[in-house]
Amino acid sequence: MGVLSLAIATTITLVLAADTVRFGPAVRDALSVARGGGPLPWYTAWVTALGVVGWFTAATAGLLAGTLARRLGRRAIGRALVLGGIVSAAMGADDLFMFHDGVLVEKGVPEGVTVGILVTAAALWGLTHLRILLTGREAVLLVLAGTWFAHSLVVEEVGGLFFHEEASKAAAIFCWTLWFAARAAQEIRQVPVSS
Repeated sequence: MGVLSLAIATTITLVLAADTVRFGPAVRDALSVARGGGPLPWYTAWVTALGVVGWFTAATAGLLAGTLARRLGRRAIGRALVLGGIVSAAMGADDLFMFHDGVLVEKGVPEGVTVGILVTAAALWGLTHLRILLTGREAVLLVLAGTWFAHSLVVEEVGGLFFHEEASKAAAIFCWTLWFAARAAQEIRQVPVSS
């Protein structure tokens, strides 16, 4: 899966490098493209849309599997999955409603404050449940997600790195979502089958 996340980031970056004017709308949100006065091609914001689907898929998997795990007496993993599902939902809502770079900025809240709150929430979740989160073969997905997210934040602030910010964010969401799906599947398999 690490290779696939690398392929996602590389493909998006190379497509944008080939023709930023033509393919730039694909990675920008629709409101930003519209405000720029340019055309709105059919693929406007598709990377963001896929990311939102990923966030809410992870949120659903985390909340469902976490609730199930808690009911089965597996409280630690249940709590970790439920809280991770809430963090995922917050990230998805931010991307969907453009809180950090739109609505809240217009209300006077700097983008860095909103992003800082989201990053802090994710970091606290990760550090609080580190031992549980990094068990199993799928733990590499969460490590990759964190690495890709860190890359995305650095590129946004300083630029100049190989992968485009949105490309590394897409790879991060991909890994994040796969981790939640894998852990949810593990918890669902724990449910006793009644005859």
